[in-house]
Amino acid sequence: MIEMKPWKWVLLAIFTYVILLIAYIPAIHIVNYVQTNNPSLPVALGKVEGTLWTGKVDQIITQGIVMNNVTWELSPWFLFLGQANIDLKGGKIRESEQAYVRGNISASLFNPKNVSAHDLKVFLPARSVMAQVRLPVPVTADGRFRVDIKEFEFDNACVNLTGKGSWLKGTVSGPTGVIDFGNFDANLACEGDQFAIQVMPQNKLNLDATVLLSVSGKYKINGRFKPSDDMPREVHQAANFFGAADNQGFRKIDL
Repeated sequence: MIEMKPWKWVLLAIFTYVILLIAYIPAIHIVNYVQTNNPSLPVALGKVEGTLWTGKVDQIITQGIVMNNVTWELSPWFLFLGQANIDLKGGKIRESEQAYVRGNISASLFNPKNVSAHDLKVFLPARSVMAQVRLPVPVTADGRFRVDIKEFEFDNACVNLTGKGSWLKGTVSGPTGVIDFGNFDANLACEGDQFAIQVMPQNKLNLDATVLLSVSGKYKINGRFKPSDDMPREVHQAANFFGAADNQGFRKIDL
């Protein structure tokens, strides 16, 4: 049996005490400290309850996206391994105007830029997300974006990502009414140090495209599309903004 020297027991006791002290600090104190030292954070929080260990915030608003009743549970055992391991749940999965999240997120206590996620499910309202994206043709989109992440690792860049994304019940408001675009599906991965979204072509636009997103927020879209014959006339007219079609009727996207 290996015996620990007395000073090691003292260090272990101090470390355990500090961890427990931090964990049981009311969460509102931590939130106030973060907000005071980071006044430009684009996040508005509602009522915060509980501790760092386990708690709840009744509403989070960021970039026009609303998520209600967000709860978290912090695993104490991972703290001894230098990891903040959190189970998150929030929002309403059946409310299309709200965001929803459920899954596990882990971050290194020694390297805050090292983050991973497992079995993470996210729903976002399409209207709020599309309002942040510059497009050659202004659109008002509805429906929901769904993201299912099996594995994700980030260390100041995209290291590993396995998942799928979808635009569910997608619609766009046009001059003559609401246009139904149906569903779009995509595979999620890392390409180099960037996030890659590969849109599958089985959709009403026959859209086959790759979106590359950098950590800085810059993005590049390459692909092609050809609206189905049964799409409204205004969709075919709007396609002209992307230039002339090739001999197969496809138009190139290069943004």
